Amino acid sequence: MHKPIFTTALVLAGALLASAAEAKVPAFKASCPGRVSVRADEGGPIFVNGREARVKRFNRNYYEARLGPLTISVSVNRDGSPDVSYTGPRGANGVCRVKGDRAAQMQDEDGGGLWEGRPRRRSEGVALGMMPAYCRGEASAQFRVRPSRIATNRPFMSGRGYVVQGNYPDGKGTAFFDCWFDKGGNFVSIN
Repeated sequence: MHKPIFTTALVLAGALLASAAEAKVPAFKASCPGRVSVRADEGGPIFVNGREARVKRFNRNYYEARLGPLTISVSVNRDGSPDVSYTGPRGANGVCRVKGDRAAQMQDEDGGGLWEGRPRRRSEGVALGMMPAYCRGEASAQFRVRPSRIATNRPFMSGRGYVVQGNYPDGKGTAFFDCWFDKGGNFVSIN
């Protein structure tokens, strides 16, 4: 005996809705360039700099939290870990560092080269492949320049950490800066 197509379609639609309803904002803490802190409780709400933000769910893997001129974007990976970024006033934006991120805690022990395969992660901080974007966000906040006008290079090892060099047009020519990260990928300073 085979089931009518309509009944099968209803069962499939119900299963899809049930799985979509299960997806929710994961619990996390993150720090973003420009001294923006983000915290989310399991299932929401999301707090930006200690204040509850309005959360909009676009699909089961993507949320946006808004508080004033700040928009926090949360993309949920297959393993349930979040990728967090922000957009702020005057075009400021950047990648946020998720504290306690399972992927960020993993040490890359495969011995692969710095730029081979997936971005290598350190015990804490920003992945090497994400350092240029994080630096762009910090430079945007500090120098009040749109991120699209900022160019950054790949990170390289210098002393006890990593450096990302960058520049932007400042009206008189080109202004240069360096973003410094420690060996764990934690942002240290910009100059």
